[in-house]
Amino acid sequence: MRNTHCAPRIGLLAVLVLAVSGPAAYAQDQMLIDRIDHRLASVRADLIELRRDIHRHPEVSGQEERTAGIVAARLRSLGLEVQTGIGGHGVVGILRGGVPGPVVAYRADMDAVHSSAPDPVPFASETPGVRHICGHDIHTTVALAIAEALAAIRDDLPGTVKFIFQPAEENVQGAAAMIEEGVLEDPAPEAIFAVHSAPLEVGQIGSVEGLALPGLDRVTVTLRGEGNLSDAARSYAGAISAVSTGPDVAPSDFVAAMVSRPRPGRESGECVITGLVRAGSVEARARARAGIDERLAALRHDRISYEFSYQEQSLPDMVNDPELVRSTLETIRAVVGPEGLLEVNQVTPYFSEDFAHYQQHIPGAMYWLGVSNSELGYVGLPHSPDFVADEQSIIVGARVMAAVLLDFLMKH
Repeated sequence: MRNTHCAPRIGLLAVLVLAVSGPAAYAQDQMLIDRIDHRLASVRADLIELRRDIHRHPEVSGQEERTAGIVAARLRSLGLEVQTGIGGHGVVGILRGGVPGPVVAYRADMDAVHSSAPDPVPFASETPGVRHICGHDIHTTVALAIAEALAAIRDDLPGTVKFIFQPAEENVQGAAAMIEEGVLEDPAPEAIFAVHSAPLEVGQIGSVEGLALPGLDRVTVTLRGEGNLSDAARSYAGAISAVSTGPDVAPSDFVAAMVSRPRPGRESGECVITGLVRAGSVEARARARAGIDERLAALRHDRISYEFSYQEQSLPDMVNDPELVRSTLETIRAVVGPEGLLEVNQVTPYFSEDFAHYQQHIPGAMYWLGVSNSELGYVGLPHSPDFVADEQSIIVGARVMAAVLLDFLMKH
């Protein structure tokens, strides 16, 4: 597939090193960039076939055994130290460079989602009712491509890259489970990076400083009594859902309340309603909570009482470290060109991401990886039934993030 956003290959690091260390250091850096690009070009077809294999065999959260096996085998073939079974089917690959330096992490998620919509690609999912429509097959392949690229310059790599292949992002359990099992230790990274598929044009990268995606608040309503619990449950669930704004508001005003099917409680005569609330700002979250409280209090059901709890940030907001993001912008521009970097710098309120858990421990930054191609009719909107990703985004993402990781290691 064509990449209409070709870009220069010289990173910011080369310019900085030239300024402080002279032509010899500049030449050394350019040589590393050229070796990275050469390696990616040589394995491009193989990477695309690998992505298609993962796409044909999608696995939902907690069931990523086949995908994890492919990842582990690929990392071992590159000579990385590999750990498996972390936080479920999580895989870690450690690439130790030949030059002393810091540790940096890169994370990719591996799971797919349930979808009964037709898969509009020649390499369609062979697993009924499951598809990669959030781009995690792209994410996994980008991370493997970065490992290929940096392994090619291992002897000159200053420090260590820790690749984290995470299961169970879609049910927001994987990151916390991997952290609980020590993924951010031994060796402990100083920062963590990631990309996520986005409906930008292929060749484009979006950056956000600060709040990028909202977290999730958990709502629980427990109904008790001898009245009609089924009717009451419908009313109380509707009261929670009613705080949703719909999409036609400013991103910072957006609220979405998602309510699960009511279930029996632990005791006879109990019914439990749970929900998740996503809001585009602190103020919107406060309005949502107050709105739910008011609506629940206004309901009246004969011989029914209720208990309401609201847990803020059950999944934290995904907040990109502003200084970390700013330190990468010139490097990204050097790879994708001045038109290829979009400084978005506002919240995208419709999604959440458990990458936020890593950011609770170390500085982290996630970037939007353009996977759409308007000329070919590819729409890379995550979770849309007609999601299609331009596979050239694999090489774009790998080139950008390999440069970012190398730049981080050399600066620190």
